[in-house]
Amino acid sequence: MLLDLLFGTYRQRALTQLLLNPDSSYHVRELARLTGTTPGTLHKELTRLAEAGLLLRETQGNQVRYRANRDCPVFTELAGLFRKTSGAVSVLASALDALSPAPTLALIFGSLARGEENIRSDVDLLIVGGCAFGNAVKALHPAQQQLQREINPVIYSAAEFKRRVATQDAFVNNILASPKLFVIGTEHDLGKLAGHPSPAGV
Repeated sequence: MLLDLLFGTYRQRALTQLLLNPDSSYHVRELARLTGTTPGTLHKELTRLAEAGLLLRETQGNQVRYRANRDCPVFTELAGLFRKTSGAVSVLASALDALSPAPTLALIFGSLARGEENIRSDVDLLIVGGCAFGNAVKALHPAQQQLQREINPVIYSAAEFKRRVATQDAFVNNILASPKLFVIGTEHDLGKLAGHPSPAGV
């Protein structure tokens, strides 16, 4: 895994929690509990990350709290890397792996895909395939708890998705034209479903 090559376990877990929840701040013991790490070692990692400018260190009463620094020059790129590898994409891919029949395509759209999520943001998820809505909701429930965000799946069969593209459905057109994070499949697969090789957006 890419992040395993770039970051140690404690640093990786801490950054995943902090970068993917940039509007939240955590004290060391709280963050250790959420990430399954040891407070003493985690404190050293957080201190280094704050000194490097990736985190903000705030004092509230007797507590020292840490949050992601949105003004850090590499915040957007680093958060995007974690979002794709150890964040929502990875968690959702594992959850959807249990579905039968397997989805043809699954992607995140909306604020999370744009990198504009806040503490109240849901995860907007498009699934194209033959799975039943109830089965998808059941499969996604553990992921919802893990991500600490509500997941809103939109499910179309391949035929229904193609029909909506052909009729210029406003909702589907907006997804095609907006940033996306692919959970299952690729941009090329989306283009084939949409009837053109290279859909708009990223």
